[in-house]
Amino acid sequence: MPNIANYVFNNVSAQLTPLEAFLDPFTHAELDEIGVGAGWTCLDLGAGGGSITNRLCELVGPDGRVTAVDQDTHMLTPQPNVDIHTQDMSKDEPLPVAGPFELIHARLLTHHLPNRRELVHRLAGTLKPGGWLLLGEFVLSEPYVVTAPTEKDAGLFRRVLAALYEVGRRHGVHQEWGNEIHATMLDAGLTSVRTRWHSEAWTGGEAGSRLLSNNVSQKREQIIETGISGDEVDTFTEVLMRDPRMVTRSHLFCSIRGRRSA
Repeated sequence: MPNIANYVFNNVSAQLTPLEAFLDPFTHAELDEIGVGAGWTCLDLGAGGGSITNRLCELVGPDGRVTAVDQDTHMLTPQPNVDIHTQDMSKDEPLPVAGPFELIHARLLTHHLPNRRELVHRLAGTLKPGGWLLLGEFVLSEPYVVTAPTEKDAGLFRRVLAALYEVGRRHGVHQEWGNEIHATMLDAGLTSVRTRWHSEAWTGGEAGSRLLSNNVSQKREQIIETGISGDEVDTFTEVLMRDPRMVTRSHLFCSIRGRRSA
């Protein structure tokens, strides 16, 4: 599926399944702590493959309602208590449902958006009193190798990841935005604001390494334009990311939540 907006990666299973394996346990824990329950009205922005939409549908039950929004909704599953809308959130268009909501969730979305700061303020105003805004983003961190077959392999990993980050910057991705969300939520008047960070080891052949391989494959030509050769890209995707001797540190993920005062 092509991107509707100029986002870096497409909504495909090879991209979203490893992401969900990495991030869903972390997001589920946040939802449990918030206490999302029966009858809640929730908004899931940038719903992607629908794993969090599905979780919210379970939590709110038949008396609740979940609105799922993405610029590409082909992977979302229709359910009795979910409304699915196609919308490009990079444009300052009204939300497809006015709200108010007891929970608004967006993961790996707002760092793509030029209107990210204004959107946080707008979403904060769309919450019910006592409602929660939960955002999750990757934050730029130095490519780190835990262990590699050779030092040459470790160097190639670092260079390819640096090139991938450069491609993201060229697409307008704000790679430090996750570190600014906490203050932005406070500026928007939210209370009980809290940020948590998470990273783990990714071993060749497992979900995280498959994610990196897919990222690099999707941006192959643009990475080559930065000075990485085609053979080096192929070695990264077809050899290193499949080798269990290659262990790296994952992307750094931060989860930020804030509550509208009751």
